[in-house]
Amino acid sequence: MESIKDKIIGTWKLVSWTYVNEAGETVDYFGKDVSGILMYDQSGYMNAQLMKANRSPFKSSSINGSSVSEASQAFQSYLAYYGKYHEERPGEIIHSVEGSLFPNWIGDRQVRYGKIDGDLLILNTAPTPANGREIVFYVTWKKIGT
Repeated sequence: MESIKDKIIGTWKLVSWTYVNEAGETVDYFGKDVSGILMYDQSGYMNAQLMKANRSPFKSSSINGSSVSEASQAFQSYLAYYGKYHEERPGEIIHSVEGSLFPNWIGDRQVRYGKIDGDLLILNTAPTPANGREIVFYVTWKKIGT
C-alpha cells in the first residue's frame, strides 16, 4: 500500500457512506442523499461531519429547545468529530479524537484505511459494532478545489 498522507490534505465532500449487509448487499448507512465534509490540514488536524438528508427541524427555534424525541433524531442523523491525524503505516490514517458528537470517541483512536482513486478518497474502518453485528464501513469522499 502506498503513502497517502500528502495527498489527503485539503477539503473533501461526502459521496457515500456504505456497508455490506448479511446478504452481501451494499447499504447506504445514512441513505443515498448524504452530505458531509472532511478536512485534513498541513498542521495535522482533521474534522469530519456527516449527515442524513432531509433532517427534521425542531419545533422550537432555540438551540436547546428540542423535545427528547427531536434530540434523539438529530443525534441519530448526524456524526461529527475532530482531532489530530497521522499516517501510521502507508494508507493507515489514525484520527486521534479530541471532540465528538458521540462522546465515547473522545480520547479514542479511530483507524481508517484509505486509498486515493483520482479525485476520490475511499476510507474504510476495521470491523465495527453496528446494527447488532460487526461491519466494515466504506466512506467515499470527493476532493474539492482541485
